[in-house]
Amino acid sequence: MLAVRSRLVDPTADAAQLLCRLALIILMVLTPVAELFSFGALYVLLPIGAAILIISGWLIRGLRGRNLGDALLTPIGVTAFFLILWSGLSLAWTPFPAEAAARFGRSLATGLVVLLAIVFLPERTKASNLYLLPIGVAAAALATGALVMFGPPSFSSGPDPDHTLAQRCLVCTAVLVWPALGALALRERWLLAAALPVAVAAAAFADFFQIALASVALGAATYTVAATNPRRIAQLLALGSATLVLFAPILAFAAFSLADMLQLPHNGSALSLATTAIEQWPRLITGHGLGMAAKAIEIGALPPDAPRSILFTIWYELGFLGALSLAVLSAGIFVGAGHAPPHVSPALLAGLVAALIFALWGTATTQLWWITLNGLDAIAFALLFKGRPRAERPLAPAGDEAELRT
Repeated sequence: MLAVRSRLVDPTADAAQLLCRLALIILMVLTPVAELFSFGALYVLLPIGAAILIISGWLIRGLRGRNLGDALLTPIGVTAFFLILWSGLSLAWTPFPAEAAARFGRSLATGLVVLLAIVFLPERTKASNLYLLPIGVAAAALATGALVMFGPPSFSSGPDPDHTLAQRCLVCTAVLVWPALGALALRERWLLAAALPVAVAAAAFADFFQIALASVALGAATYTVAATNPRRIAQLLALGSATLVLFAPILAFAAFSLADMLQLPHNGSALSLATTAIEQWPRLITGHGLGMAAKAIEIGALPPDAPRSILFTIWYELGFLGALSLAVLSAGIFVGAGHAPPHVSPALLAGLVAALIFALWGTATTQLWWITLNGLDAIAFALLFKGRPRAERPLAPAGDEAELRT
Protein backbone atom coordinates (compact mmCIF):
# COMPACT_ATOMS: atom_id res chain seq x y z
CA MET A 1 0.00 0.00 0.00
CA LEU A 2 2.82 2.42 0.85
CA ALA A 3 4.54 1.61 -2.42
CA VAL A 4 1.39 2.45 -4.39
CA ARG A 5 0.96 5.72 -2.49
CA SER A 6 4.57 6.72 -3.10
CA ARG A 7 4.09 6.23 -6.84
CA LEU A 8 1.00 8.40 -6.83
CA VAL A 9 2.60 11.28 -4.94
CA ASP A 10 4.37 13.84 -7.17
CA PRO A 11 6.48 16.20 -5.05
CA THR A 12 7.09 18.50 -8.03
CA ALA A 13 3.38 18.91 -8.72
CA ASP A 14 2.65 19.54 -5.04
CA ALA A 15 5.38 22.19 -4.87
CA ALA A 16 4.08 23.83 -8.04
CA GLN A 17 0.54 23.99 -6.67
CA LEU A 18 1.77 25.47 -3.41
CA LEU A 19 3.81 28.12 -5.23
CA CYS A 20 0.88 28.94 -7.50
CA ARG A 21 -1.39 29.40 -4.49
CA LEU A 22 1.20 31.65 -2.81
CA ALA A 23 1.61 33.74 -5.97
CA LEU A 24 -2.12 34.25 -6.34
CA ILE A 25 -2.48 35.27 -2.70
CA ILE A 26 0.26 37.87 -3.22
CA LEU A 27 -1.28 39.19 -6.43
CA MET A 28 -4.99 39.03 -5.73
CA VAL A 29 -5.19 39.68 -1.99
CA LEU A 30 -2.03 41.35 -0.70
CA THR A 31 -1.51 43.73 -3.63
CA PRO A 32 -4.92 45.51 -3.50
CA VAL A 33 -4.70 45.72 0.31
CA ALA A 34 -1.09 46.95 0.26
CA GLU A 35 -2.19 49.95 -1.81
CA LEU A 36 -3.71 51.29 1.43
CA PHE A 37 -0.28 51.82 2.93
CA SER A 38 2.26 52.37 0.16
CA PHE A 39 2.52 53.99 -3.26
CA GLY A 40 5.22 51.52 -4.31
CA ALA A 41 3.59 48.27 -3.20
CA LEU A 42 2.18 47.55 -6.65
CA TYR A 43 5.61 47.86 -8.28
CA VAL A 44 7.12 45.37 -5.82
CA LEU A 45 4.39 42.79 -5.31
CA LEU A 46 3.39 42.26 -8.94
CA PRO A 47 6.89 41.20 -10.11
CA ILE A 48 7.26 38.96 -7.05
CA GLY A 49 3.91 37.27 -7.58
CA ALA A 50 4.47 36.95 -11.32
CA ALA A 51 7.92 35.42 -10.80
CA ILE A 52 6.50 32.81 -8.41
CA LEU A 53 3.77 32.02 -10.96
CA ILE A 54 6.37 31.55 -13.69
CA ILE A 55 8.40 29.22 -11.46
CA SER A 56 5.34 27.15 -10.53
CA GLY A 57 4.32 26.78 -14.19
CA TRP A 58 7.86 25.86 -15.20
CA LEU A 59 8.03 23.15 -12.56
CA ILE A 60 4.89 21.42 -13.76
CA ARG A 61 5.06 21.92 -17.55
CA GLY A 62 8.21 23.67 -18.67
CA LEU A 63 7.63 25.22 -22.08
CA ARG A 64 5.65 22.30 -23.39
CA GLY A 65 2.64 23.47 -25.36
CA ARG A 66 3.48 27.12 -24.70
CA ASN A 67 3.99 28.92 -27.99
CA LEU A 68 4.07 32.67 -27.60
CA GLY A 69 4.23 33.04 -31.36
CA ASP A 70 0.64 31.87 -31.73
CA ALA A 71 -0.56 34.73 -29.54
CA LEU A 72 1.74 37.35 -31.02
CA LEU A 73 0.75 36.55 -34.61
CA THR A 74 -2.92 37.34 -34.01
CA PRO A 75 -4.24 40.71 -35.31
CA ILE A 76 -4.25 42.07 -31.75
CA GLY A 77 -0.70 40.84 -31.16
CA VAL A 78 0.60 42.33 -34.43
CA THR A 79 -1.08 45.68 -33.75
CA ALA A 80 0.28 45.79 -30.19
CA PHE A 81 3.77 44.96 -31.49
CA PHE A 82 3.57 47.79 -34.05
CA LEU A 83 2.47 50.25 -31.35
CA ILE A 84 5.39 49.20 -29.15
CA LEU A 85 7.79 49.42 -32.09
CA TRP A 86 6.54 52.90 -33.09
CA SER A 87 6.84 54.05 -29.46
CA GLY A 88 10.44 52.85 -29.43
CA LEU A 89 11.22 54.57 -32.73
CA SER A 90 9.81 57.84 -31.40
CA LEU A 91 12.71 57.95 -28.94
CA ALA A 92 14.80 59.10 -31.90
CA TRP A 93 13.01 62.46 -32.13
CA THR A 94 11.77 63.11 -28.61
CA PRO A 95 13.55 66.13 -27.04
CA PHE A 96 14.19 64.20 -23.79
CA PRO A 97 15.30 60.72 -24.92
CA ALA A 98 16.93 59.60 -21.65
CA GLU A 99 13.81 60.00 -19.51
CA ALA A 100 11.55 58.62 -22.22
CA ALA A 101 13.79 55.59 -22.79
CA ALA A 102 13.81 54.77 -19.07
CA ARG A 103 10.02 54.94 -18.94
CA PHE A 104 9.70 52.89 -22.12
CA GLY A 105 12.03 50.21 -20.75
CA ARG A 106 10.18 49.92 -17.44
CA SER A 107 6.82 49.69 -19.17
CA LEU A 108 8.09 47.08 -21.62
CA ALA A 109 9.61 45.00 -18.81
CA THR A 110 6.34 45.14 -16.86
CA GLY A 111 4.37 43.98 -19.90
CA LEU A 112 6.79 41.11 -20.54
CA VAL A 113 6.59 39.91 -16.92
CA VAL A 114 2.78 39.99 -17.05
CA LEU A 115 2.72 38.12 -20.36
CA LEU A 116 4.99 35.37 -19.03
CA ALA A 117 2.89 35.08 -15.86
CA ILE A 118 -0.24 34.57 -17.96
CA VAL A 119 1.52 32.01 -20.15
CA PHE A 120 2.55 29.94 -17.12
CA LEU A 121 -0.81 30.02 -15.35
CA PRO A 122 -2.36 26.60 -14.62
CA GLU A 123 -4.53 25.13 -17.34
CA ARG A 124 -7.52 25.31 -15.03
CA THR A 125 -8.26 27.69 -12.16
CA LYS A 126 -9.35 26.02 -8.95
CA ALA A 127 -12.56 27.25 -7.36
CA SER A 128 -10.70 28.25 -4.20
CA ASN A 129 -8.37 30.48 -6.22
CA LEU A 130 -11.30 32.26 -7.87
CA TYR A 131 -12.35 33.67 -4.49
CA LEU A 132 -8.98 35.31 -3.79
CA LEU A 133 -9.52 38.45 -5.88
CA PRO A 134 -13.03 39.17 -4.51
CA ILE A 135 -11.56 38.89 -1.01
CA GLY A 136 -8.78 41.34 -1.88
CA VAL A 137 -11.07 43.85 -3.62
CA ALA A 138 -13.69 43.72 -0.86
CA ALA A 139 -11.08 44.21 1.88
CA ALA A 140 -9.45 47.11 0.01
CA ALA A 141 -12.78 48.82 -0.73
CA LEU A 142 -14.11 48.54 2.81
CA ALA A 143 -10.82 49.67 4.33
CA THR A 144 -10.58 52.59 1.89
CA GLY A 145 -14.06 53.81 2.79
CA ALA A 146 -13.32 53.51 6.51
CA LEU A 147 -10.00 55.37 6.23
CA VAL A 148 -11.55 58.13 4.11
CA MET A 149 -14.17 58.78 6.77
CA PHE A 150 -12.22 58.10 9.97
CA GLY A 151 -8.56 57.89 8.98
CA PRO A 152 -5.82 60.53 8.99
CA PRO A 153 -6.18 63.50 6.59
CA SER A 154 -2.96 62.50 4.82
CA PHE A 155 -4.72 59.43 3.43
CA SER A 156 -7.17 61.54 1.41
CA SER A 157 -5.19 64.71 0.68
CA GLY A 158 -3.38 65.20 -2.60
CA PRO A 159 -3.90 66.61 -6.11
CA ASP A 160 -4.25 63.35 -8.07
CA PRO A 161 -4.06 59.54 -7.72
CA ASP A 162 -0.27 59.66 -7.96
CA HIS A 163 -0.15 61.63 -4.69
CA THR A 164 -3.24 60.38 -2.84
CA LEU A 165 -3.45 56.95 -1.28
CA ALA A 166 -7.25 57.08 -1.16
CA GLN A 167 -7.68 57.80 -4.86
CA ARG A 168 -4.97 55.31 -5.78
CA CYS A 169 -6.90 52.62 -3.86
CA LEU A 170 -10.18 53.66 -5.47
CA VAL A 171 -8.72 53.44 -8.98
CA CYS A 172 -7.28 50.03 -8.11
CA THR A 173 -10.56 48.62 -6.79
CA ALA A 174 -12.64 50.19 -9.59
CA VAL A 175 -10.47 48.40 -12.15
CA LEU A 176 -10.12 45.04 -10.37
CA VAL A 177 -13.76 44.76 -9.29
CA TRP A 178 -14.84 43.39 -12.69
CA PRO A 179 -12.75 40.20 -12.83
CA ALA A 180 -13.67 39.74 -9.16
CA LEU A 181 -17.36 40.09 -10.00
CA GLY A 182 -16.91 37.65 -12.88
CA ALA A 183 -15.34 35.11 -10.52
CA LEU A 184 -18.27 35.36 -8.10
CA ALA A 185 -20.77 35.09 -10.95
CA LEU A 186 -18.94 32.02 -12.23
CA ARG A 187 -19.42 30.39 -8.83
CA GLU A 188 -23.06 31.59 -8.81
CA ARG A 189 -22.56 33.83 -5.77
CA TRP A 190 -24.97 36.39 -7.14
CA LEU A 191 -25.59 38.38 -3.95
CA LEU A 192 -21.87 38.78 -3.33
CA ALA A 193 -21.35 39.66 -7.00
CA ALA A 194 -23.94 42.43 -6.74
CA ALA A 195 -22.60 43.70 -3.41
CA LEU A 196 -18.96 44.00 -4.53
CA PRO A 197 -19.32 46.94 -6.97
CA VAL A 198 -21.70 48.59 -4.50
CA ALA A 199 -18.93 48.48 -1.88
CA VAL A 200 -16.45 50.00 -4.35
CA ALA A 201 -18.94 52.72 -5.33
CA ALA A 202 -19.64 53.48 -1.67
CA ALA A 203 -15.93 53.97 -1.01
CA ALA A 204 -15.67 56.26 -4.05
CA PHE A 205 -18.70 58.22 -2.87
CA ALA A 206 -17.14 58.65 0.58
CA ASP A 207 -14.16 60.34 -1.08
CA PHE A 208 -16.34 62.11 -3.70
CA PHE A 209 -14.06 60.68 -6.41
CA GLN A 210 -16.24 61.34 -9.44
CA ILE A 211 -14.12 59.48 -11.99
CA ALA A 212 -14.24 56.27 -9.96
CA LEU A 213 -18.00 56.64 -9.50
CA ALA A 214 -18.48 57.11 -13.26
CA SER A 215 -16.21 54.14 -13.95
CA VAL A 216 -18.15 51.82 -11.64
CA ALA A 217 -21.55 53.06 -12.88
CA LEU A 218 -20.75 52.68 -16.57
CA GLY A 219 -19.01 49.37 -15.96
CA ALA A 220 -22.10 48.06 -14.16
CA ALA A 221 -24.35 49.27 -16.99
CA THR A 222 -22.10 47.56 -19.54
CA TYR A 223 -22.13 44.31 -17.57
CA THR A 224 -25.93 44.35 -17.36
CA VAL A 225 -26.43 45.00 -21.06
CA ALA A 226 -23.66 42.67 -22.24
CA ALA A 227 -25.04 39.75 -20.23
CA THR A 228 -27.70 39.23 -22.91
CA ASN A 229 -25.88 40.08 -26.15
CA PRO A 230 -22.13 40.52 -25.57
CA ARG A 231 -21.09 40.37 -29.21
CA ARG A 232 -23.41 43.16 -30.30
CA ILE A 233 -22.36 45.37 -27.39
CA ALA A 234 -18.70 44.60 -28.11
CA GLN A 235 -19.09 45.73 -31.71
CA LEU A 236 -20.68 49.01 -30.66
CA LEU A 237 -17.98 49.64 -28.07
CA ALA A 238 -15.26 48.78 -30.59
CA LEU A 239 -16.69 51.29 -33.07
CA GLY A 240 -17.05 53.96 -30.39
CA SER A 241 -13.53 53.57 -28.96
CA ALA A 242 -11.88 53.53 -32.39
CA THR A 243 -13.85 56.61 -33.48
CA LEU A 244 -12.87 58.55 -30.37
CA VAL A 245 -9.17 57.77 -30.83
CA LEU A 246 -8.99 58.23 -34.59
CA PHE A 247 -11.08 61.42 -34.85
CA ALA A 248 -9.94 63.13 -31.65
CA PRO A 249 -8.30 66.08 -33.49
CA ILE A 250 -11.44 66.65 -35.58
CA LEU A 251 -13.65 66.54 -32.51
CA ALA A 252 -11.29 68.92 -30.72
CA PHE A 253 -11.23 71.25 -33.73
CA ALA A 254 -15.03 71.25 -33.75
CA ALA A 255 -15.03 72.21 -30.08
CA PHE A 256 -12.44 74.91 -30.81
CA SER A 257 -14.56 76.35 -33.66
CA LEU A 258 -17.73 76.27 -31.61
CA ALA A 259 -16.07 78.06 -28.70
CA ASP A 260 -14.65 80.68 -31.06
CA MET A 261 -18.02 81.20 -32.78
CA LEU A 262 -19.82 81.60 -29.46
CA GLN A 263 -16.97 83.78 -28.12
CA LEU A 264 -16.32 81.43 -25.25
CA PRO A 265 -12.98 81.38 -23.42
CA HIS A 266 -10.49 78.96 -24.98
CA ASN A 267 -10.05 76.50 -22.14
CA GLY A 268 -6.81 74.54 -22.46
CA SER A 269 -8.23 71.28 -21.20
CA ALA A 270 -10.68 71.20 -24.11
CA LEU A 271 -8.82 72.92 -26.93
CA SER A 272 -5.10 72.19 -26.57
CA LEU A 273 -5.28 69.30 -29.03
CA ALA A 274 -7.00 71.45 -31.64
CA THR A 275 -4.54 74.32 -31.13
CA THR A 276 -1.59 71.94 -31.42
CA ALA A 277 -3.06 70.42 -34.58
CA ILE A 278 -3.38 73.87 -36.18
CA GLU A 279 -0.06 75.38 -35.12
CA GLN A 280 2.12 72.26 -35.42
CA TRP A 281 0.33 70.26 -38.09
CA PRO A 282 3.41 68.35 -39.40
CA ARG A 283 3.67 66.69 -36.00
CA LEU A 284 0.26 65.11 -36.57
CA ILE A 285 2.04 62.35 -38.49
CA THR A 286 5.01 61.54 -36.27
CA GLY A 287 4.10 63.12 -32.93
CA HIS A 288 6.54 64.88 -30.63
CA GLY A 289 8.01 61.68 -29.23
CA LEU A 290 7.38 59.41 -26.27
CA GLY A 291 7.02 61.10 -22.89
CA MET A 292 6.67 64.57 -24.36
CA ALA A 293 3.06 65.31 -23.31
CA ALA A 294 3.76 65.52 -19.58
CA LYS A 295 7.17 67.12 -20.15
CA ALA A 296 5.68 69.85 -22.37
CA ILE A 297 3.38 70.88 -19.54
CA GLU A 298 6.32 71.02 -17.12
CA ILE A 299 8.46 73.25 -19.35
CA GLY A 300 5.57 75.50 -20.39
CA ALA A 301 5.24 74.35 -24.01
CA LEU A 302 1.63 73.41 -23.19
CA PRO A 303 -0.72 75.21 -20.80
CA PRO A 304 -1.01 73.80 -17.28
CA ASP A 305 -4.62 72.74 -17.91
CA ALA A 306 -3.74 70.84 -21.09
CA PRO A 307 -5.49 67.46 -21.26
CA ARG A 308 -3.78 64.37 -19.91
CA SER A 309 -6.19 61.88 -21.44
CA ILE A 310 -5.04 59.02 -23.62
CA LEU A 311 -6.57 60.76 -26.66
CA PHE A 312 -4.37 63.82 -26.33
CA THR A 313 -1.30 61.86 -25.24
CA ILE A 314 -1.35 59.41 -28.14
CA TRP A 315 -1.78 62.13 -30.76
CA TYR A 316 0.74 64.52 -29.19
CA GLU A 317 3.42 61.91 -28.58
CA LEU A 318 2.99 59.35 -31.39
CA GLY A 319 0.95 61.20 -34.03
CA PHE A 320 -1.38 59.67 -36.58
CA LEU A 321 0.42 56.33 -36.83
CA GLY A 322 0.29 55.84 -33.08
CA ALA A 323 -3.36 56.87 -32.93
CA LEU A 324 -4.27 54.58 -35.82
CA SER A 325 -2.60 51.58 -34.17
CA LEU A 326 -4.28 52.36 -30.84
CA ALA A 327 -7.68 52.66 -32.57
CA VAL A 328 -7.24 49.29 -34.28
CA LEU A 329 -5.94 47.72 -31.07
CA SER A 330 -8.82 49.00 -28.94
CA ALA A 331 -11.39 47.87 -31.51
CA GLY A 332 -9.79 44.43 -31.73
CA ILE A 333 -9.73 44.02 -27.96
CA PHE A 334 -13.41 44.93 -27.63
CA VAL A 335 -14.41 42.56 -30.45
CA GLY A 336 -12.30 39.80 -28.92
CA ALA A 337 -13.95 40.39 -25.55
CA GLY A 338 -17.34 39.92 -27.20
CA HIS A 339 -16.24 36.49 -28.45
CA ALA A 340 -14.92 35.39 -25.05
CA PRO A 341 -16.66 32.55 -23.16
CA PRO A 342 -20.09 33.51 -21.76
CA HIS A 343 -18.82 33.55 -18.16
CA VAL A 344 -16.03 35.99 -19.10
CA SER A 345 -17.42 38.31 -21.77
CA PRO A 346 -19.73 40.59 -19.70
CA ALA A 347 -17.14 41.11 -16.96
CA LEU A 348 -14.36 41.70 -19.50
CA LEU A 349 -16.40 44.27 -21.42
CA ALA A 350 -17.31 46.01 -18.17
CA GLY A 351 -13.66 46.06 -17.14
CA LEU A 352 -12.59 47.52 -20.48
CA VAL A 353 -15.21 50.26 -20.26
CA ALA A 354 -14.21 51.07 -16.67
CA ALA A 355 -10.54 51.35 -17.67
CA LEU A 356 -11.47 53.43 -20.71
CA ILE A 357 -13.27 55.95 -18.49
CA PHE A 358 -10.09 56.53 -16.48
CA ALA A 359 -8.05 56.81 -19.69
CA LEU A 360 -10.42 59.35 -21.24
CA TRP A 361 -10.53 61.43 -18.06
CA GLY A 362 -6.76 61.51 -18.02
CA THR A 363 -5.94 59.86 -14.71
CA ALA A 364 -2.21 59.60 -15.45
CA THR A 365 -2.84 56.58 -17.66
CA THR A 366 0.59 56.72 -19.25
CA GLN A 367 2.35 56.39 -15.90
CA LEU A 368 3.97 53.13 -14.82
CA TRP A 369 1.55 52.57 -11.92
CA TRP A 370 -1.42 52.52 -14.33
CA ILE A 371 0.36 50.12 -16.69
CA THR A 372 1.26 47.86 -13.75
CA LEU A 373 -2.31 47.93 -12.45
CA ASN A 374 -3.64 46.90 -15.86
CA GLY A 375 -1.09 44.10 -15.91
CA LEU A 376 -2.53 42.82 -12.64
CA ASP A 377 -6.00 43.17 -14.14
CA ALA A 378 -4.91 41.11 -17.16
CA ILE A 379 -3.67 38.29 -14.91
CA ALA A 380 -6.98 38.35 -13.02
CA PHE A 381 -8.97 38.05 -16.25
CA ALA A 382 -6.68 35.25 -17.44
CA LEU A 383 -7.57 33.36 -14.26
CA LEU A 384 -11.24 33.94 -15.00
CA PHE A 385 -10.77 32.60 -18.53
CA LYS A 386 -9.37 29.38 -17.09
CA GLY A 387 -12.22 28.96 -14.62
CA ARG A 388 -15.05 26.53 -15.21
CA PRO A 389 -18.75 27.02 -14.45
CA ARG A 390 -20.18 24.94 -11.66
CA ALA A 391 -21.21 21.55 -12.97
CA GLU A 392 -24.85 20.71 -12.44
CA ARG A 393 -25.36 17.47 -10.54
CA PRO A 394 -27.46 15.03 -12.62
CA LEU A 395 -30.67 13.76 -11.13
CA ALA A 396 -30.55 10.21 -9.83
CA PRO A 397 -32.92 7.67 -11.39
CA ALA A 398 -36.08 6.92 -9.42
CA GLY A 399 -35.02 3.34 -8.77
CA ASP A 400 -31.69 4.43 -7.30
CA GLU A 401 -33.42 6.95 -5.03
CA ALA A 402 -35.73 4.21 -3.70
CA GLU A 403 -32.76 1.94 -3.00
CA LEU A 404 -30.94 4.75 -1.18
CA ARG A 405 -33.96 5.43 1.02
CA THR A 406 -34.23 1.80 1.93
